[in-house]
Amino acid sequence: MDTLQLKLFISLSQTLNFTKTANEFYVTQPTVSNYIKALESNLGVTLLKRNSHSVSLTPEGKEFVSYAKQLLSLQAEAENRLRNISEGRRGYIKVAMLSSAAGYFTVCLEEFLKRYPGVQVNVDLLEGAEMTAALGQNNYDIYFAHQHMVPENEIVEYRSLGSNHLHLFINKAFLDSIDMNNWSSLAKYHFVSTPAQDFTLSGQINKICANRGIVPDIINYYNRADMAVLAINSGVGISILPPHLKYFYNCPNVVTLPIDGDDAKITMVVAWQRNTGNPDVQRFLSLNSLSENIYFNLYE
Repeated sequence: MDTLQLKLFISLSQTLNFTKTANEFYVTQPTVSNYIKALESNLGVTLLKRNSHSVSLTPEGKEFVSYAKQLLSLQAEAENRLRNISEGRRGYIKVAMLSSAAGYFTVCLEEFLKRYPGVQVNVDLLEGAEMTAALGQNNYDIYFAHQHMVPENEIVEYRSLGSNHLHLFINKAFLDSIDMNNWSSLAKYHFVSTPAQDFTLSGQINKICANRGIVPDIINYYNRADMAVLAINSGVGISILPPHLKYFYNCPNVVTLPIDGDDAKITMVVAWQRNTGNPDVQRFLSLNSLSENIYFNLYE
């Protein structure tokens, strides 16, 4: 199978229309059909059901979509890495980062690349549940995560970057009607939230609200924390989030209020594989920007 076969198949799995896929790739419809037939022949299965009125995926086709995406992603990653090596960037670090650490990470990256310009740094932005899974599977060299996400094992080591408290994120139009000493004043507002699968954060939020005598009326769950901030900026609702998410986008209508109490405390850490053989990981961990509490003082 070749790259174009995979790309055309992935497109067809989304459009379910040979003409639309042909237009996307500036080829003819018969060309798309011939490539898909060749792919099916190579695999020995039928991927698509076709008739004069519709196109649909077979069970084999549905199963193959994720593999096709992984194959293309792996090929692109390999080509990118080889190109970087040929251009002199022989070092390599793969970083996973929460969106709440984005602004801080740019400070670290700037310092690192000034010291070690020949190292390629790849970064993936993950949400809470994704980060917890990545830490458990050791998918990355370095992680910018919350302490509660780090598994208790002998594989992953971490260092604290400082502690702070979750904040109440609200639209500034709501500010005069909210009393942080009387959470019943929040009861009339809808909440928006990060994914329910982020069990630790969602559990902490529920505990915060329960300890203050309210049950949050969550009307929307967003697959990304920064999307919740955008919703708050538009007046959709309020939320409880890590404070530095305020700086992820320019959201002039968003106001954040710190939540007192140990139940609202969060600790940001940098984590890494304890027995890593990558010397660039240790170079990254020696950055001045990774000193205790610089993270939480960055925007003050």
